[in-house]
Amino acid sequence: MCIPGSLTTTLLIYLPCSSWIFREPVDPVLLGIPTYFDVISRKDARDLKTIRQKLDSDKYDSVETFEADIDLMTHNAITFNGADSDVGKIAVALRNRVTELLDIKSGSKKRKDGDKGTPQPTKKIKLGV
Repeated sequence: MCIPGSLTTTLLIYLPCSSWIFREPVDPVLLGIPTYFDVISRKDARDLKTIRQKLDSDKYDSVETFEADIDLMTHNAITFNGADSDVGKIAVALRNRVTELLDIKSGSKKRKDGDKGTPQPTKKIKLGV
């Protein structure tokens, strides 16, 4: 798995309390939003439970594909509910928190003025012992 288990746990523990909105797949009947799947296709629907299942079964080949699912979940919430809705605002806050946690976990920080820092080697070198 490309995303360490401890990262999965960290993400799920430190998401905002309001993330409960995204913890289960959308049930249009239960939520009284019968047009949901007219606006958001079933194949593009995302929620934290589905994302967790994909993590647990090693379906993500990179952190970027994991982030893409978080972005898709956020995009769906904003598309259906609107950016200024409570759900839209919570979606943006959740996406920002996930991004922050991924940056902290990977040790990456945004640099000022386009400073790229010290270049990292592109090849692994085997050390003889």
